[in-house]
Amino acid sequence: MDIALPYLSVEENAVLSAIKVALAKLLHDQSYRLILFGSKARGDFDKTSDLDLAIIVDDLDRSMKNGIMMAVADVELEHLYYVSTLILSTAEFNHLRARERRIAREIESEGIEI
Repeated sequence: MDIALPYLSVEENAVLSAIKVALAKLLHDQSYRLILFGSKARGDFDKTSDLDLAIIVDDLDRSMKNGIMMAVADVELEHLYYVSTLILSTAEFNHLRARERRIAREIESEGIEI
């Protein structure tokens, strides 16, 4: 499950790949989306920019959300790289989209599904 976005560093691609693998193990039969958004998705980042990831899960519950946070934290520690993560249920994301919230618009218009 290697990720290879050409404008990201080798380390950033490795972090995205590791998160994708961790989520596949954790959410094996659960429907979810992993979306890179923000400056790294738009290509207008600088050396201080981080990775912004939206993880949108169909039937997200508290236990699952905690598991996702732990899995991402493990990857961050392994790679010593911070990832700004937004974890939402599909219903929560749809609610943000219906209310025309900027974050939902950014994820939809600029996001890159991983």
